Amino acid sequence: MTSTDTPATPHGPAHYRTTAHGIQVVIPTRCPHGPHLLTTTTCRIYETDNTLHVTCLVCADAGQSDHTWSLTTQGRTALSAEFDDQPYLDLLRPRS
Repeated sequence: MTSTDTPATPHGPAHYRTTAHGIQVVIPTRCPHGPHLLTTTTCRIYETDNTLHVTCLVCADAGQSDHTWSLTTQGRTALSAEFDDQPYLDLLRPRS
């Protein structure tokens, strides 16, 4: 997958948490399309120019157009990631 597979406009800002292990970026647990659970094996996470991209591999393989979250990082970096829908409830679609 390339950067052309991702939306031109970010969905919103990435959310972060500070833990004893450092800063963690929080990733939605569901794909932008809604039905798939995102895990370390079902998604691809990468950054380009202050944007974090989280691609649902199932949706991408099926040719679904809205398969990637694009979240702005404003230059922040994290040592790890955590999956949690709570900070993104306003962006999530109901499950299909």
